[in-house]
Amino acid sequence: MRRSVRYALVLFAGFPALLGAQGFGIYEQGACSMGRAGTGVAAPCSDGSAIFFNPAGLAGLKGGRATVGATLLDVEGGFTDDILQQETRLDDPFLAIPQVYVAYGVTPKLGVGIGLFAPYGLQTRWPLSFDGRFSGYDNILRSVYVQPTVSYQVTPWLSLGGGVDVVFGKVELNQRLDLATAPVPTTLIPVPPGSPPVLFGQFGIAPGTDFADTHLEASKTTVAGHFGALFKVNDRLSFGARFMTQAKFDYSGTASFTQVLTGLVVPADIAVGPLTIPAGTPVDLFLNAPPLSLFDPTTGVFKSQPVTTTIKNPSQMALGVAYKVASGWTLLGDYQYTWWDSFNELDIVFPQDASGALSRKLFERYDGTSGFRFAAEWMKDAKWTFRGGYLYHGGAAPAETVTPLLPEGNRNEFTAGATVKLSRGLTADLAYQFIRQNDRRGRTREALFNQPATTGMNNGLYNFHAHLFGVSLGYAF
Repeated sequence: MRRSVRYALVLFAGFPALLGAQGFGIYEQGACSMGRAGTGVAAPCSDGSAIFFNPAGLAGLKGGRATVGATLLDVEGGFTDDILQQETRLDDPFLAIPQVYVAYGVTPKLGVGIGLFAPYGLQTRWPLSFDGRFSGYDNILRSVYVQPTVSYQVTPWLSLGGGVDVVFGKVELNQRLDLATAPVPTTLIPVPPGSPPVLFGQFGIAPGTDFADTHLEASKTTVAGHFGALFKVNDRLSFGARFMTQAKFDYSGTASFTQVLTGLVVPADIAVGPLTIPAGTPVDLFLNAPPLSLFDPTTGVFKSQPVTTTIKNPSQMALGVAYKVASGWTLLGDYQYTWWDSFNELDIVFPQDASGALSRKLFERYDGTSGFRFAAEWMKDAKWTFRGGYLYHGGAAPAETVTPLLPEGNRNEFTAGATVKLSRGLTADLAYQFIRQNDRRGRTREALFNQPATTGMNNGLYNFHAHLFGVSLGYAF
């Protein structure tokens, strides 16, 4: 029975947020490349960001480069429900994603470097009045990559490079639990094997009755890799290829639970198994009394429950071309593919349950996505360089897994940027990017009890757009 109570709580506690975060990649890993709409596989910027965009680009570097920068994100969006046509707005904070690159040309052919960047991440925050709070109202995923890199010019036309990614992952979820959808322990109301449990909502508890607040944190360090090749056909035309391997996280987290008072009373005598609950009994007292005992009655806190699972930052591949035309102009184009389809199902394991009865399978069924990036860059003179671009990227989540944790979809994005030389060795880069995501139907709740979600659960429309600002300072030595 005690385990059944934990099942009701922990099952809804944090791991859907991990799933949602997997569909959110951050490709803006340097202000120079951001102004180019992320292109640069065939002609990386000279600020050291080749460590991320194409490690082969460090070969042939003269002297050293050190760059410190950040991408600032101002995210706007909301959800409009089908029935009342009421809109709830995201309350996301202004975020800063850091980048640090240090690169050095050891010889005319050998380049080395180290980079710090965050190509995967997410933060979504919704008001507690929103029904989506039962999926998650304040959710954070961080993946910080540290990559030592080496690159070598094999021939005058071919350079190869690669590096090891040491990845620091952390996830945090805050979520409310709905008493109406919580299963009644089978010790009170037995059900036949294979049948769905009886829910508290079947006893008159209204949907949207908060009875607990959950907090989950988990962290893990893992290792992945980056590889790249650069082909220079001549002084004007070049091609590039880059591959970032999958980063696998075997997360082990702990969920804690705090009681939220419902203020409800039992309206009439109810027979529950061997018990009779008299009319007028406070529901909150019932939840704290045997045989349920959901919370410690003195603290209002339920005992923490360890949970483990495995999630993945997917592999990425990018192919690019760059062509230098007259008057300082360069045209660039990249194609990017991300293997989101490797993320299909998620198994949740409860280490303290030797029987395995508490385990759950979540269905996400993401699709692989393609991105198309185009840009032009103009070196006006020795001091100023201007650039701009456009990109289109598909959404990873299928229609049945668009939730408050990640209401993503197909995107059109527009960028502009500039580099200014401040002194002999010092440069500054500025960039702006506008993201316009197509409106997309989705839902506010996760599917329950190991059942795949369906589009029939979708109950409204998500909208999303964002303003991104990139800034960096670089020093040549």
